Amino acid sequence: MKRRDFRIGIVALLAIFGWQSVLAQEHGHEHGKPAEFKIPTTYAAAVKAIERRLAEIEKLIKSKGLDDVHAQADVIKQVGNQIGQLALKPDSGVPKDAVKEVNQAGRALAAKFDAIDKAADGGDLAGTQREYDEMVKLTATLSRYAPKIYQCPMKCEGDKTYDKPGECPKCNMHLKQITDEKFSVEVTPNKGLKPGVETTLRFHLKDPAGKTVKNLQVVHEKILHLLMASEDLSWYAHEHPEIGADGTFTLKWAFPRPGKYVLYHDFTPEGVGMQVVPVEIMVDGTPPARVALKTDGDKPKTVDGFTVQFKTDGKLVAEAEEELTFSLSKDEKPVTDLEPYLGAMGHLVIISQDLKEFVHSHPLEEGPSASKGPRIVFHAHFPAAGFYKGWGQFQHKGRIITVPFTFDVAQADAAGTGGESGHGHGSKP
Repeated sequence: MKRRDFRIGIVALLAIFGWQSVLAQEHGHEHGKPAEFKIPTTYAAAVKAIERRLAEIEKLIKSKGLDDVHAQADVIKQVGNQIGQLALKPDSGVPKDAVKEVNQAGRALAAKFDAIDKAADGGDLAGTQREYDEMVKLTATLSRYAPKIYQCPMKCEGDKTYDKPGECPKCNMHLKQITDEKFSVEVTPNKGLKPGVETTLRFHLKDPAGKTVKNLQVVHEKILHLLMASEDLSWYAHEHPEIGADGTFTLKWAFPRPGKYVLYHDFTPEGVGMQVVPVEIMVDGTPPARVALKTDGDKPKTVDGFTVQFKTDGKLVAEAEEELTFSLSKDEKPVTDLEPYLGAMGHLVIISQDLKEFVHSHPLEEGPSASKGPRIVFHAHFPAAGFYKGWGQFQHKGRIITVPFTFDVAQADAAGTGGESGHGHGSKP
């Protein structure tokens, strides 16, 4: 009798969690399946995978280009069918009495695949939006039980995550909490600015609830790094506003010319990790003609008497871990006496042409053993393909050297395997 009861229990579990749905092959489709997608092994990672794919579908709907909806929805289907199993794991963070709710939401989400796929295939924008909205509601149930997870903002370990705050074992950066909640920054004044006229700018850092951010961590000797760029990326500055008694920051600054600028605020709240908040401001007047970006990473640059060579380990590819090397020489001799600048032997800020992607990188080597030149190696993770401009900054005998390079990052599928790549990191504002 016990053996019969055991068999019945197994059959019931299979019926509840739909193993056959997980193991079955998907039907053929002209768009194909995402290459080598691996089902996450933790509940938190599975929820994030679904949220990321929904974000991609939202972008496709907004762009009115629905061709890739199938691939994104197919991943959601796979993960949705298995998320109930992940919720059963002892370390999932999902309460036992919520596992059934999670399983039902996951299977309902997976069942939405056919409807959204049909709508997208038929070019039905309204229908795709309708099914997407339903999928977002179902995902909210899954997200409610997801525990906090943390990841290196530099992506040094790829997609590896942690269940508590700490430091990356490779680059020592504070781990960043993965969350959809957004920090914000209020910049004043944000209009009426005059080119060439010094103004006191004020920066109010706010948490997702709109309250002043407190308990900021010191990262590379500062609690706020302000990276500023003109709309065409022809101008760049790296500054550090001072904090006041009320928790707001100030900086006296004069923007060089009229036009739009983007201010990237890089700060690290305690227990949350690195945040990058972009804010656009306008400077009065008629902007000058845009300076077109041209790839120049294959040519050495001469800056302040230093010759700097920029090299990569093969073609740069989106969503891969990449290695970027700066080699410095002066008077045809290698520079071997660079000095730490803000706690590192170099800083590298990279911004995409559309101003949406931002990378703030430091050499992995730190402390007394860090290389003082001539080669300084950075690691980067580019979230998307496209044109990028980067500014490497180094200190030599108390003088800051800023070297710009422009380069192209290829689509992962277009570049194939690319070449070998190093560790990568990046941050999307």
